[in-house]
Amino acid sequence: MNDLLPPCTDACPVHTDVRGYLAAITRRDYLEAYRLIRANNPFPSVCAWVCQHPCEDSCRRAAIDAPLSIRGLKRFVVETVGPTFHFPKVPDSGYKVAVVGAGPAGLTAAHELVRCGHQVVVFDRLAAPGGHLLTSLPPYRLPIMALQRDIEAIKAAGVEILCGQEVGKDISLDRIKESSHAVILSTGLWLGRGLNLPGFDHPDVIKALPFLRAVNSDKKPVVGNRVVVIGGGDVAMDTARTALRLGASEVRVVCLESREEMPASISEIEDGEEEGVIIQAGYGPVSLTLEKDVVNGIIVQKILSLNDREGRFDPVYEPNSQVAISANTVILSIGQVGDNRLLKQYLPESCCRGSLPEAIASHVKGIFICGEMADGPGSAISAISSGRRTAELVKRYLEGKDGIPAAPPSTVVGPLPGGVAEKIPRLERQKMVLLPPEQRKKNFAPYEIGFDETAALLEAGRCLQCGQGATVNNEKCVACLNCFRLCPYDVPAVKDHAIISVEGCQACGVCAAVCPAGAISLTSLDNKEFLRLLKPFSANKDVALFACGGSGIDRLDQAGFDRDQVLARVRIIEVPTPGSLRLEWLLKVFENGAAGVVIVACEGAGWNRHAEGVNTIEGTILRARNLLQAVNIQPERLFYCRPGSHDELMDLLKNFVRHLEK
Repeated sequence: MNDLLPPCTDACPVHTDVRGYLAAITRRDYLEAYRLIRANNPFPSVCAWVCQHPCEDSCRRAAIDAPLSIRGLKRFVVETVGPTFHFPKVPDSGYKVAVVGAGPAGLTAAHELVRCGHQVVVFDRLAAPGGHLLTSLPPYRLPIMALQRDIEAIKAAGVEILCGQEVGKDISLDRIKESSHAVILSTGLWLGRGLNLPGFDHPDVIKALPFLRAVNSDKKPVVGNRVVVIGGGDVAMDTARTALRLGASEVRVVCLESREEMPASISEIEDGEEEGVIIQAGYGPVSLTLEKDVVNGIIVQKILSLNDREGRFDPVYEPNSQVAISANTVILSIGQVGDNRLLKQYLPESCCRGSLPEAIASHVKGIFICGEMADGPGSAISAISSGRRTAELVKRYLEGKDGIPAAPPSTVVGPLPGGVAEKIPRLERQKMVLLPPEQRKKNFAPYEIGFDETAALLEAGRCLQCGQGATVNNEKCVACLNCFRLCPYDVPAVKDHAIISVEGCQACGVCAAVCPAGAISLTSLDNKEFLRLLKPFSANKDVALFACGGSGIDRLDQAGFDRDQVLARVRIIEVPTPGSLRLEWLLKVFENGAAGVVIVACEGAGWNRHAEGVNTIEGTILRARNLLQAVNIQPERLFYCRPGSHDELMDLLKNFVRHLEK
């Protein structure tokens, strides 16, 4: 991957090569896309369903129309390929590591250490691995098969998982430590916080995590007709939507934050509201109301501010703004705490309150913590990131090294210039198809349908491939102004030499095609490598078809094309845009025996993500035809078309092939 990070990768907690796997999707190389997704993440299937996708929030495409649907594309890849990729085995290091807790953080740490050759055993008190992914996430958000698929791949990598083994009860931590060179504690935060307010110590006030665990264990709890969930995070939204599926007629989420400031992901909030969840944002609980010792509602009060001037949590309520809410089930989702009994055996009290693994490693030799124990409650991808970080600490510890050296600061592609964004063709974001809200609430089945191949290819084709643009060799550049005049985005500036900003360049390749000195190259398109791809054709039979990547032309046979008569003779060669075509490429395919060449300008059909360099390609075609004629090759064998649709292109191709046969 290029050292200059696209914003999507920089935003990802595990630095997934998003740009790389989206490019692989456009090539239909789904195995390579899966390899790139799983390279830093042993839970690709899980994240395809529940990742909060910070990558999408940073996508530069948002300045044009809408960010890429990156999570949707990840799901398409993992469901198309499945867990078929395996990392190569490495020699046994001789070191043994024990992990306590088979949640996403602990299993990630175990997986990363196995990849280093260490022997890893994971202990977990539950009957099956997965932690909160297994017990706390509703199956309509994370199907159990997706979790099992990832865990089976982790086991196949060499991780041994012992379930039903509660450390401190079934086996002592001392015994584990004696038989291991390092121990990772990753037992998570399983206990919910209570409220020190009048009435909230009532035994019928439920906490969210035990409630969700009961649902996932098929011990469906009974809820009343009117349910109030207190809290504004993803767990609160999961709880509220689960209560609807259990039969509640009214579910209300009460949270201190405004709707815009709620910590829950926006998709969770919107999907919940579609299903009927009422959001009462900006209110805090005051007391519980009882009738004959039975819960019948709560009193809430409007919030004026949440924090003081120093930013510390200190809610201020608006006077005389109390509201009574009727409810016969109240569920608390206001935070999570852990059981620190294992930590207290080895660590000072000050280290048992969510310290980072780096701090823990300095206190007790060979004991490390990760996941929620280290970082507090968070998303699945945050837990995976914590597991990777802890595995690196353990690896260095076993090598006799301390801590993790500070990584050099990342260089990230900057914002898209407004002038460039205005020139990039708008392409509609492919929407994830969802089941209707009324149908969703009937059961706990997943409700996201997912992308088919057509939608996935169209969506991946919207990627701007940020940072993969043109570079200038200053020693070769003669400041001729060709790039300045012909760039469809007006990006280059020319002084003593051409300057092409990485933020503005869209990797369309026009500048490289028109540079007479060969001073401009494309990061994503090596000229020598591309020439090697133009392998020999069947003499006087095959046709080379140049088209922009992601155009969908490779799916013409699915649109009713007569493959035997036409497509069997066509070899599709993808380029960034037809304007990037070089004279030597066109001549090379004829030299290699092609019967003809078709160049498809995709702008008219709305297939191309680039503004085309029309003048550039027309000039290149004219020069190529003149050279072909000089060596007695009919210029008509080089065909340029601007179809308005796939059907029109099919007709043009049929006529061209018939012409070659005469």
